[in-house]
Amino acid sequence: MKKSHVRKSYEHRNDLAGEFKWGDIGQIIFLFVFVIGLISDLLLFNFSNFIQNFFPWYFQIIIFLFLFFTAGYFSQRSHKIIFQEERKGLIIIKSDVYARIRHPMYFGFILIYLAFVILSLSIIAFIIFIIICIFYYYISRYEEQLLIEKIGDEYKDYMKKVPMFIPKLRK
Repeated sequence: MKKSHVRKSYEHRNDLAGEFKWGDIGQIIFLFVFVIGLISDLLLFNFSNFIQNFFPWYFQIIIFLFLFFTAGYFSQRSHKIIFQEERKGLIIIKSDVYARIRHPMYFGFILIYLAFVILSLSIIAFIIFIIICIFYYYISRYEEQLLIEKIGDEYKDYMKKVPMFIPKLRK
């Protein structure tokens, strides 16, 4: 059985399954690595300058804004659903954004990184983005194993019906 990690501020909540122990610190580290990689590419190395000529700046901004606000929606909705209301026990949330995607908060974070890759067209940021996607996949699978152990076949059925990271457009 996997050992779940619960933040001290949520220890009293039996409606949360837990998370990957190094998930939060990993996210912070990857954020710093991403920002440093992005800035160093744009200001120091200039590896990505040639790409800038192929895409008009207004096209980049339109895509950036779409991704950024979509990311904000998924992240905000999932955070509100999970942490605003304390439930009596551990259940599978199948409503709202969780009816369309199993990991909407992580999906939102991935979209934010992608938005900045599109805005900057940085090769270094893109490489770090791929590594970040692998990290989110890993912690998502870890958390899903916790849920399978605690909830069982009901969560497996939910996994069959709801995609992990690419939202269903129709219910």
